[in-house]
Amino acid sequence: MHANLQDQHLHPRDRLLRDTFTPAERLSYWTLLLTATVAFFIAEPRSHWTLGFFMIVGSFCPVILKTHENTHPFLIDTLWRRFWLLTAPLWLLGLQYVTGFLQPSVATIQFDDQTLQSLRTINPWLPASGGDGSNWLVALGFASVYLAALNLFIIPKSLAYFERILPKLCLLASLVGIFGLLQKAAGLQQPLLTHGTGSSDFFAIFPYEGHWAAFATLWCAACVAMALLSTRYEDSGDFVDSTGPWYLCGATILGASGFTLSARWPASILLLSYAALLLLVAISLMSRQRDKHRIQIAIGCGLLGIAAFSSAINRIFEYTPTSQTFANLRQAAYEMFCDRILWGSGLESFQQLVPFYADDLILTDRHQRAASDVLQSLAELGLLGSLLFPAIIVYLLIRYIRLKRNVLLTN
Repeated sequence: MHANLQDQHLHPRDRLLRDTFTPAERLSYWTLLLTATVAFFIAEPRSHWTLGFFMIVGSFCPVILKTHENTHPFLIDTLWRRFWLLTAPLWLLGLQYVTGFLQPSVATIQFDDQTLQSLRTINPWLPASGGDGSNWLVALGFASVYLAALNLFIIPKSLAYFERILPKLCLLASLVGIFGLLQKAAGLQQPLLTHGTGSSDFFAIFPYEGHWAAFATLWCAACVAMALLSTRYEDSGDFVDSTGPWYLCGATILGASGFTLSARWPASILLLSYAALLLLVAISLMSRQRDKHRIQIAIGCGLLGIAAFSSAINRIFEYTPTSQTFANLRQAAYEMFCDRILWGSGLESFQQLVPFYADDLILTDRHQRAASDVLQSLAELGLLGSLLFPAIIVYLLIRYIRLKRNVLLTN
């Protein structure tokens, strides 16, 4: 490996400061690695054991931040203000969740020694709760995962941190992709190690192909970013002699899994994203005049990108019969949202309230999902609750653009 230009201009003490983990960075590193391993591979994401583990991890977030404040080599003056700003959606959703218990959506009635449920008339402008409070562990578990991931925006002092943790996370994501492809090749009717949902639209441990497509798109982009990182400096060697091809292989495993998905839109979006990332790799390598293998790699990326793009366009326009059950579930979620536009019916209320909104033809089975994550989020959290986390993402994106940074890995 050639010494890069940045290292040549850095004082040895500065390089040591950049590359040596602080105690808080070390704690955050292992916390994220353990959390990702459990989240990527445990096949029962809503089990009490898994959610309990996430709660323990999340409870260490203030400890890690305090360690960061006390041991960081530089002066920190906006740590807690930044923490409260980034966790604002969490506290607001928590307040919505707690106050919703003051206004339950369902009332229990006794009739001829039978326990029946009826839909209550409640104020649509105030938070509501559709459940009995038994989902508190789910709420705390996912909030804890958010807190653990939040450390990535606060703890690391340089990109060297991400250059050390992302390779391991990319490897874990690629292994999940291999696991899912093996399931597809074996023609399994349900995911291994779990009972699943009874439906065939699963991939690896993901019960829905749409969730896998979102996961694969994210980590395909991370793998491509790490692959291009090896071409960051002018004095870096040939691409084939670096770790770049390995990351490109991981991106291919994740992106090409879109060819095996039966869900039309998730597969199309994943394949289009994969094609765009391959085009980025081809353009980046063609600009490196010193790399003697650039033309062959660019042609290979181009051909694979064309295949992914063609398949995505074909999937978009192909005719697929609409499932009447899914259509009824989406309609039920939409009607729930229209009844309580601002705050929704409460976390995980869809499975409790769907019998009051859905068509009688589908009430023989118990449905937990609305066959649309957007509609389910709107039905359960309302317009205000559903926009909280996207608002933080937009804020971070605008802030990053205004800083006018040009860091390839971060982009």
